[in-house]
Amino acid sequence: MFHDTEGYERYFQDLHTSSKTSNNTLSKLQVLEPQEFHEILTNAPDKHKEEIEILSEMHKQHFPQWFFELQSGFNLVFYGYGSKRKLLNEFAQTALTDGPLIVVNGFFPSISIKDILLKITTGALGKTVPTGQISDHVKFICDYFEDEDREYESLYIVIHNLDGVNLRNERTQTALSMLAKTRHIHLIASVDHINSGLLWDNVKSSRFNWIWHDATTFDDYLVETSFENSLLIRTGELGGARGAKFVLESLTSNARGVFKILAEHQLTEMELANMEGKGNESVGLSYSQYYKKCREGFFVSSDLALKTELTEFRDHKLISTKKNIDGTEFYYIPLDKSTLLGIIELIL
Repeated sequence: MFHDTEGYERYFQDLHTSSKTSNNTLSKLQVLEPQEFHEILTNAPDKHKEEIEILSEMHKQHFPQWFFELQSGFNLVFYGYGSKRKLLNEFAQTALTDGPLIVVNGFFPSISIKDILLKITTGALGKTVPTGQISDHVKFICDYFEDEDREYESLYIVIHNLDGVNLRNERTQTALSMLAKTRHIHLIASVDHINSGLLWDNVKSSRFNWIWHDATTFDDYLVETSFENSLLIRTGELGGARGAKFVLESLTSNARGVFKILAEHQLTEMELANMEGKGNESVGLSYSQYYKKCREGFFVSSDLALKTELTEFRDHKLISTKKNIDGTEFYYIPLDKSTLLGIIELIL
């Protein structure tokens, strides 16, 4: 038996002493149902509650300053540890009362720039815009606020997590920067990623015309992370727009084109059938129809090439098949319309 020693002798003692390793592993933890998991988080005791409330009150004292900066032609971006959702919502509800207010949850897994633009035109302005290019939609909104005879003087857009996964793409950031550049459109956003500043080049930074504010709140991220998968929650296969995004990013452009053909066809059929819920074989394509469309789009050059791509998608459970009464096999994507729209936005 070794006795505790000091100096170099301690080194040799530790060298010849067997170390004990715990056999507790993550797999031995109890797997919780989603509802049970969120109840435990909600009921967890609040730490430093009084200090956090004092910090929140200190931030609220800056509301007049933030409003002044917006009226001076700047847009606001907030960073810092802790959720800024409650703080920005309170600022919007108490200070931004002289025009329509749009609140966007950028952490939502299926949010897209089309959703945001439709929310502005239909929800805030009460206008109907023909479905077309994103740039045309943005131009319509910008032209509206350049018109001296417009109904609404100004528009406020609050975006929680402007650096959210579905909002990081070039097209979305460009469209939002064009809106932010327009007079009488005021953008208030929060960011949490340490590299969020790299989203914008000189042109977009100039359009956004940000004033940065440290809004550290130490508030929890329960709402923002409610859409994330956890190792402690019982879940099925990784699905939805985020899961599809990771798979599609790892594939070739031709493979993404093969998926896009089926997705666009299915969306059209779901609209015609006024279908709610996930897609099925009734809105899918037969193999011969699918192959013809892929050949016409120059995404595959042979029957074998298409079958190889379809095997990949079926392995990842992005595409399913089912035979009808006469034995014809139909390919479809087992996702709902909103999720499918979000995926198309990602792969365009």
